[in-house]
Amino acid sequence: MEIKKEKIDEIVTVLSVQKHQQDSISRQIGALQDGMDKLTSLNDCNLDNLDDLLRQTEGLLSEKVVIDDNDFEDLDSFLTLNAEDRENINIIDFGELDFIEISNESKWEEYLEKVELYIIENKIELHDNPLEDLLTDSDKQMIARRLNDEFKMEKAYCDKYDYMIAGFCGVITGLIDSLFVGMPKDSKLGDWTDSKTDDFVKNISQSIWKCDKRGKGSGKPKKMPDSLKKCIEYLEQRFQINYDARYAKDLYVDEDVLSGMSSINHHLISLAHAPSIIGLIFSILDQFTGKASFIDNGKVIRVETKKESFRLQGDTFLAKLSCGLFNWIGHLLSDLVGSGSTRDADRGKIGRGSGLGIPFYELFQLCNFGKFKLKDEYVNLAELSIKIFEKGYDFRHGITMAIPLAINEISVRIFWAIKQRYYHQKDWNDCIPFGNHPELRRMLLVSHGSFCAIDGIDASIRSGGNLINFALRLNVLEWTRFAYSGLIEVRSIYKENTIDLIALEGCLTFEWDRISKDLAIS
Repeated sequence: MEIKKEKIDEIVTVLSVQKHQQDSISRQIGALQDGMDKLTSLNDCNLDNLDDLLRQTEGLLSEKVVIDDNDFEDLDSFLTLNAEDRENINIIDFGELDFIEISNESKWEEYLEKVELYIIENKIELHDNPLEDLLTDSDKQMIARRLNDEFKMEKAYCDKYDYMIAGFCGVITGLIDSLFVGMPKDSKLGDWTDSKTDDFVKNISQSIWKCDKRGKGSGKPKKMPDSLKKCIEYLEQRFQINYDARYAKDLYVDEDVLSGMSSINHHLISLAHAPSIIGLIFSILDQFTGKASFIDNGKVIRVETKKESFRLQGDTFLAKLSCGLFNWIGHLLSDLVGSGSTRDADRGKIGRGSGLGIPFYELFQLCNFGKFKLKDEYVNLAELSIKIFEKGYDFRHGITMAIPLAINEISVRIFWAIKQRYYHQKDWNDCIPFGNHPELRRMLLVSHGSFCAIDGIDASIRSGGNLINFALRLNVLEWTRFAYSGLIEVRSIYKENTIDLIALEGCLTFEWDRISKDLAIS
C-alpha cells in the first residue's frame, strides 16, 4: 500500500489534538492531586489541634474546675471561623474539560471536522514538524537506538572461530552436494526427491478427485486414479488450459517460428508454465486472450492457439480470474513430474518425464548471446540453457539442490547463535540468527563461498571437459545465494556506518500497512 502524505498529515493532526487533550487531563489531575495533598495536610493539622483540645479538656475535668458561661463563649469563638480565616481558604476551580464526541457510526471525515473545530476553539498551534512535539525524550532515544541496532550498515568484526565455523559448514555441505546431489537422473538424493514428488502429485490428485463434484459425462473417472500415470492424466483433464502446445504445429505460426520446441522443452519455452510470478501473469493473460506466450530467439512472442473452444468458467471477472488461477496451479501440478504419456511406472528412469523449470530459470531464454562449443556446433546461452533443461535440470532437481543449501544456511545460523550465547555471553534475545548482524552476514558469505568452491571444483573434475555435464553438476541455487551474499557484503562495505534505507523503507511500509488496516483507511 502506498504511503500517502495527506493521510499521514491527518493522522499527525489527530495525534496532536489527542496529545493536547491528554496534557489538559494531566494538568487537571495534577491540580486535583495538589488540592488533595493540601486538604490532607490541613486535615492532619486539624486532627492535631483536636487532640490537643481533648487533652486540655481532660485536664480541666480532672481538676474539677467550675466552668462558667464565659468559658463557653471563648470555646465558641475558638470553634467558629472568623472572616479572616475564611479569606485564607482557597477554593480550586477545575473548570470543564473540552472533548470531541464520537460514536461507532462516526466517519473519519466527520471526526476530522471536529478535530479542526477543536484546534480553533483551543487555539492550538501546529508546528512545521508536529511529530517532534509528539515524541518524548525516551521515545526519541528508543528510535535512535533501534535505527542504530537494526538499520545501520556496520562493519563485520569476525574472529578466527567465525571464519572456521563458516568454512567448515560450507565445505561439509559442498561435499554433501557433490556426493549425494550430483547430476539429474544420476543422483542418490535426487531419486528420493523424485519419489516424494511423485507421491505428492498422487496425493494431490486423489484429494482433488474426492472433492470433484462434477457429474457423469464431465470426464471425471468413476474410480479414484491409483497409478501416477492416471493421476497425472486426471489433473490434465481437470485443469485444461489453452496454451499447452508441445510442438509448433499445435499453433498458428510460421515454420521458422518455435522450430526447436518439442515435448521435452516446451515447459521451459512456454512462459505460462513457469512456476513463478512470471508464469502466473502470462497464464492469466493467455487464458483471457486465448493466446499463448513463448520465448523464441531471445524474444517474447504471443501466438494464436488451436484450442478455440477453451473458455474460462464464471460469469464475473473475479470468478474468471479465480478460475484462471486454479487452472494455472492445477496444470502446473500435472506437469510437475512430467506428462501422463511419459510417466509409466514400469519404465523407470526413462519415464522420469520432463518437469517444470526452476523458478526464474526461464529468464535464461532471453539471453540470446554468447558462444559455447558443443561437439561440432556453437550455441548461445539461451540454447545452452534449453539443452541443460532437457537433461533433467528441472524443478525436482531444484528441490534436490536446495537441500544442502538449506543445511548450510541453517547450520551457520545455529552455530552463530550458540557462539554468541556461550562464548560472548550475550542474552538469548540478542542471539536470534536473523536481522542485521554484520558477523552473521560475513559468515554466510564465507560459508556459501566455500560451498561454491567445492561445487565448482567437483563439477570441473567430474565433467571431463564436457560443458553440458559441467553445468548439470553446478548447484545454480547455491551460486545464486552466494552472489546475493556477495552483493549484500559489497553494499555494506560501500555504505558502512550509514542507515540501510531499503530495509528502513520496508519496515515503515509494513507498519503503515498495519496502521491503515487497523484504522480502516482506504
